[in-house]
Amino acid sequence: MTNAKNPTIVDGVLKEIGDRLFYEPVRPIKAKRTTTGVSRKTKARDSNRSAPARFAITLKNTTRRAPEVLVKISGGGKSITQIKAHLDYISRNGDVPLEDENGDAIYGREAVRDLRDEWQYGGYPISGNVGAKKTFNIVLSMPPGTDRAAVTLAAREFAHQEFRLNYSYVFATHDDEKHPHVHLCVKAMGKDGVRLNPRKADLQHWRELFAEKLREFGIEANATRRPVRGVTKRPRKQAVVHLEKRGLMSLQREALTQAATAFIRSGNPISNPLSAKILRTRQFVVASWNAIGHALQAQGDSKLSAEVKAFVEALPPAESVGERLEQQLLAQINNQKQRDKGVER
Repeated sequence: MTNAKNPTIVDGVLKEIGDRLFYEPVRPIKAKRTTTGVSRKTKARDSNRSAPARFAITLKNTTRRAPEVLVKISGGGKSITQIKAHLDYISRNGDVPLEDENGDAIYGREAVRDLRDEWQYGGYPISGNVGAKKTFNIVLSMPPGTDRAAVTLAAREFAHQEFRLNYSYVFATHDDEKHPHVHLCVKAMGKDGVRLNPRKADLQHWRELFAEKLREFGIEANATRRPVRGVTKRPRKQAVVHLEKRGLMSLQREALTQAATAFIRSGNPISNPLSAKILRTRQFVVASWNAIGHALQAQGDSKLSAEVKAFVEALPPAESVGERLEQQLLAQINNQKQRDKGVER
């Protein structure tokens, strides 16, 4: 019988279920076309992502609800004007130092202008045509209270490992908000003529790598997908956040308001075509977690098995945004009825 308390030994059943739950399938990467017209075959990376030790860390961090990292593409520059504007923003017009892929500091407005010119004319030049993104703006963030210096160190190591060999980049740390975060700007065209073209799987890989780097600096960090943690609400897009900060109502919020008004008038449920998918995903997640718990119990790790059971029992309801809004409205209506009855008495 294997010993589940050893993080380097994981039963085959645990590995199979864990791979399906925590990790997306590793698919072969198609050949990419370079700017020179040469087709280049790249290797599928991260082949050891389901290694027993990594699985054990992810399992424990998830059940114990370690802080989740945030890595997102906040935008990108399609012209040199947009690129310069973003460099000015993350450097606070030269007042906040940037650091490039060589570890060199870039400080001051003139140095930022020199960087813009270097990116525009050096290597594969940035054309004046507004089309595909010439740079990608990436934000790496952790919850408030996380050691800011460790976040910067982890971001540096993340960028160094992921981009340094083939892409030019700069990053800056911002300390003006409660959550420590780093802005990373990466030139899209690689030194080998292959464009950076991140997809959903790449973002998840970036999250996992950033979490790994944070743990190396002593910070608890996890990088699981939302459904694994029972989260059904998608994060708001950056554009929506900015609109709401300016006091403007987003189209999504307006649609929800209209649906809520119709619900109050007619009493008909707020329909959501994604409800069935959300329920199917939750059923898969719960079944997978239960199977992991049973396998751990069979291996003699009753403590971790109990943690898995408690984690599953604490999962939030599998509700869509519309269903959540419907429940809130029903509660408000019932509360109002109770208040009205009190007034009548």
